[in-house]
Amino acid sequence: MDYYTLYLDESETHRFNKATSKNEAPHFCMAGVIIADNTIAAVEQSINSLKSAIWPDLADPHSVVLHQMLINNAQKGRLDSTKYPEYTRFSSNANVKVFYQELQKVFVQNPMTIVGSCISEDNMRNYYGISGKNKQDQYLIAMQLILENYCHFLCSRNAKGRILYESLDVITNESLRDKYYHMKLMGSMYMPQKTATRCLLGLDFANKNDNNLGLQIADFVPNGFARDCLGIPQPKHNIFRTFKYLRYDGGQSLPDRFGVKYMP
Repeated sequence: MDYYTLYLDESETHRFNKATSKNEAPHFCMAGVIIADNTIAAVEQSINSLKSAIWPDLADPHSVVLHQMLINNAQKGRLDSTKYPEYTRFSSNANVKVFYQELQKVFVQNPMTIVGSCISEDNMRNYYGISGKNKQDQYLIAMQLILENYCHFLCSRNAKGRILYESLDVITNESLRDKYYHMKLMGSMYMPQKTATRCLLGLDFANKNDNNLGLQIADFVPNGFARDCLGIPQPKHNIFRTFKYLRYDGGQSLPDRFGVKYMP
C-alpha cells in the first residue's frame, strides 16, 4: 500500500478599493500539495538545489526557509532586512524571476498533486449567516471540501494519507484538529465514514521555520488560487499556470471539481 502526505497551507486575499483606501471582498483559500512519502526525498533534493541556486553566497543555503510573503515584502520595500537579510535580494525583479523559474522546476520535475478550496467570505456570510444568527466557519467548509477530494485521491490509488498543516496558534490548531476528526468519524456528503476511516491517518502540525520542505512549497500554492477566485491578476512573476495544471482531476478531467473548488 502507498502512503501520501498532503502538505496544507492557507491564504487570504482582498481587492483594494482605491476610492475608500480599504481592502474588500476577502477570499479565503486552503490548499496544498499531495506528495507520496517515498518520493519526498527527491522533492527535498530539488528544493535544496533551488536554495543553492538562489543563495550561492551563503555558507548553508539549505537552512533558508522559503516564505512567499517575505519575497513579496522585499519587492514592495516592506521587508525587515535586519531580521531577514537573506531576502533582501528579492528587491530585484531579476532575482524574483529566477526564483520562480527554479520553483517551477521543483513542481514540474517531481510527481505531486494539488488540492484545495477557495471561499468568498462575504458571500458565505451573506447567503448563510442570517444576520449573524447562523455563523459560518470558513475553516470547516474548506476542510470538508479538501478531505472529500483527498479521500477520492487516496481511494483511487488504494492508499492511505495524512495531512501536515502549517502550525498556527495553539487554539486554532486544536480547532482544526477537532474539525478534522469530526469529519473523519462522521463522514460527509461525498465521504462515507468507512472511507474516511480507511484512508485518513491523521492531522499533524509543524512550524515552517523547522525547515519542513513540503510545507515550504505548499506556502506558494493558496494565494494564486485565492486571487484567481477573486478575479484579480496574478503577480508579474508567478507559476500559477503550473499550479492549475497540477490540480487533481479525479481521473475524469474535472480539476475544478476534484482539484481546487471555488465557492465565489
